Amino acid sequence: MAGQIDRPDTSGLDVRAYPEVAKDGDGKLTIAVDSDHTIRELVGMKTIDAANGVFCSALEALGKGAEDVGGMASAMFAELEPTDAIEAMLVAQMTATHMAMTKAAGHMTHQTSLRLRESHEKAMVRLGRLFTYQMDALKKYRRKAQQVVRVERVTVNEGGQAIVGDVVKAGGR
Repeated sequence: MAGQIDRPDTSGLDVRAYPEVAKDGDGKLTIAVDSDHTIRELVGMKTIDAANGVFCSALEALGKGAEDVGGMASAMFAELEPTDAIEAMLVAQMTATHMAMTKAAGHMTHQTSLRLRESHEKAMVRLGRLFTYQMDALKKYRRKAQQVVRVERVTVNEGGQAIVGDVVKAGGR
């Protein structure tokens, strides 16, 4: 990013703390956390090693600009509240896809070459579709295995009865 973005004052809000990403004096990314469990809780995973791996891979996917937008990766985990490893990986992928799409949009707007402009536009379309697929996958995964039974045809003989509508089993039996 070229300049700093003014962030809104959230001091009066109940905002969940999440890791801050910055560059140290040697140019390496640092992740400031309150405790070892912060990242694990943020990404909704059981083990610290897996959580750190998913979180760091999300930052790596952001490329050289990770120090500028790394806070967004943390915030997206906080916003989407993954509950397990699959959801955490999808959130990481969705964040990287979104950032790649917006970078392509930024590059496209500054191109004078029609060929390069079309190339960035094509990348944006592909990344937009990918993001939609990722969103659908997350929604489907969160729904778990919800069964749907559709009755196409009902025949009721003389003296028989039929119920039309939703039938819910009570008492779990």
